Amino acid sequence: MEADEGLSRWGRRVTLWARAASWSLISLCLLMLIPRPAWAQMAWQSPPAGSPPGRGHIQTDADLFLLPKGELIREGRGPISRHEIITYTIQAGDTLWSIARKFNLDIDTLRWCNPEIERNPDHIWVGQSVVVPPRRGALYTVKRGDTLESIAKAWGVAPIDITAEPLNHMSEPYKLTPGQRLFIPNGRKNLTRWLRKPSPAPGYDFAWPLVGVLTQGYSAHHRAIDIGTVYGAPVYAARGGVVVHAAWARTGYGYTVIINHGGGLMTLYAHLKGTWVHEGERVRRGQLIGEVGSTGRSTGPHVHFEIRVNGRRVNPLNYLPPKP
Repeated sequence: MEADEGLSRWGRRVTLWARAASWSLISLCLLMLIPRPAWAQMAWQSPPAGSPPGRGHIQTDADLFLLPKGELIREGRGPISRHEIITYTIQAGDTLWSIARKFNLDIDTLRWCNPEIERNPDHIWVGQSVVVPPRRGALYTVKRGDTLESIAKAWGVAPIDITAEPLNHMSEPYKLTPGQRLFIPNGRKNLTRWLRKPSPAPGYDFAWPLVGVLTQGYSAHHRAIDIGTVYGAPVYAARGGVVVHAAWARTGYGYTVIINHGGGLMTLYAHLKGTWVHEGERVRRGQLIGEVGSTGRSTGPHVHFEIRVNGRRVNPLNYLPPKP
């Protein structure tokens, strides 16, 4: 009797284990059928069709942020909490600077989204309504004869930046209508100021690789600096050396150039539109090596710039002159 009861208990245990294993197998199969989320697709994307050919791949340690579905990504700064354009009423004591800081924007974004402020940025008053977008950029009203390409070129972005912007609600064939209002993410005016060549910075270890705005600094979670500028702006070698990589990097960096300067010094330039150099080429300080793009896992036209000393990523601002 005791033996029968023991066998019965053992049989029940085996049955429970078998059921658990079956459910685990079914769950695993279901997970494999679920489409990969956008962040996973971006992190391991291949070069777009028609892009300049690369010379193999390199595994880099780009930071990947796994966010809940529906949240947008900003490198190293967490999810964007607002997804719509709002109207803000100016209060006593407000300044353009304080409003920009309140919404984590820059003054140019407020100017380029509010024509009356752009015309006279020093004259604001209590009770005035100000249009505030959820992120940096500009609002543009489509005029007769405009095309996506002409608008993108005028604001220093790529056409896909405009069509892929959720606020624009655009779908193919992307027809524009005069009077239509578009949000240009990371759009900038006065493009010529961003296209000039940075100083060669004699007396400093490195020169700035391009002229732009520091959009993200060095930290424990982002061991590099991000330099924002216009799409297609030239990128230069920060120091002379030999190119050891000039191709697509699979882990979010997009088109990337890496230069070995000798003595344990290396620099990395990521998210490029394309490269102007090839592996094994010797380059001089200030030589054109690529153009600013938004390839890989990127939030707009910028260059992710690293300086490495004996393989360790250091703060580039400690090696660069104060201004480009």
